[in-house]
Amino acid sequence: MAASAIQVPAVVLAEGLTGDHRRDFHANRLLRACQIRDVTEPCAREAARLRTATGRAATICAADAIVAAYASTCPGPVVLTSDPQDLRSLARQHPNVAIQSLD
Repeated sequence: MAASAIQVPAVVLAEGLTGDHRRDFHANRLLRACQIRDVTEPCAREAARLRTATGRAATICAADAIVAAYASTCPGPVVLTSDPQDLRSLARQHPNVAIQSLD
């Protein structure tokens, strides 16, 4: 697997898609170029730990936490997001994770 490959935790599919192929056309087109990865138990546990460490677990989306936890296991990860504030909070404990805003 190439280090620059786009990898997407499976939970992002539930978060970002509507189920209507017409509305999801652009997302589905992007996802065809991605490697979809299962969310493992260790990844889910790390996501829970990251949410708790922010001090505002109740206000941070579990899917964002899983993305941050998954990214921390990848070499040279860059997370593209429209919600950089929450992801930066989650990724603080993993300085190798770069968060970039789509805005």
